[in-house]
Amino acid sequence: MLEFVKTLEEARMLRDEKNALVLSYTDCCERMYLILLCLELMRYYPKYKDFVKAYAKKSTNKNDYNIFRMFSTDLHNFIYFVTGDEKTIAKLKDPSAAKKIRSRTTLPVMAVNRYLSQLANDSKPTSVSQFFLKIESALHITNSNYKSIRRLVTNLKDVTNIERERFATKLVFAVRAKLRSSDIIEKFEKFIADKNLELDKAVDNEPTISVPDVGSTPRDIQFYRYLVGQNNLMMAKKFLDVAKTGAAVPSQFVKGYFPVVKMVDDIVKAGPSYVMNLRALHQRAQKHLK
Repeated sequence: MLEFVKTLEEARMLRDEKNALVLSYTDCCERMYLILLCLELMRYYPKYKDFVKAYAKKSTNKNDYNIFRMFSTDLHNFIYFVTGDEKTIAKLKDPSAAKKIRSRTTLPVMAVNRYLSQLANDSKPTSVSQFFLKIESALHITNSNYKSIRRLVTNLKDVTNIERERFATKLVFAVRAKLRSSDIIEKFEKFIADKNLELDKAVDNEPTISVPDVGSTPRDIQFYRYLVGQNNLMMAKKFLDVAKTGAAVPSQFVKGYFPVVKMVDDIVKAGPSYVMNLRALHQRAQKHLK
């Protein structure tokens, strides 16, 4: 326990609310989800059960996570931002975009607390697959790698050794990219090395950049038809969904969004005055969204 407390003090991604200024709302959702996946994987290994128990106990909160807790875990504080009110959301990188996604995000806090309480009490969590599916849907997780990790980590007893190594490698790549300074990375990397779960020749394609809160509401998507045409509308939406994850975008999705690319390219070719007009229009749009 003393080692765990020391880890919290020395390695924290969210030491105070100001650290969240570099994070989008989508970043908070993804990082919360990744930490839960780490805990779910580690709980199967007796040597790491004490850490999982202590981390879960330190994270859970029956007051709906409505307060930022400096001496709690990064998981607790990511939940605080994910479930935050307008004042809380204003502390993120792009409050106006974050507000849009927050308005359609309803995290099942009771289910989260139940899961963390079961881990904290060294009880076997119930309905794990359903829980993670519910959380994945609530957090709008679209990253295909994270979904494949979830499918395997929640059915660990049924996967082969090589499958276990593949998804564990994907998970540790994601943790290094998205949770580099977090309070869980040191223990998780030690766990991966201890259990020899990382494939030596695996290629790390995990993007390290912040994921913007792209406007993907039905209303926003409908407005895209004025830019890409009705026939390209669904492909443009898929382009936005994939691009938001930082993954490679399939060519058919790029084709759907290409009219927007062509429009910007024409503006650039027309000269600096047209580019400045585009920038001014963008600034006006940003002010309107605030």
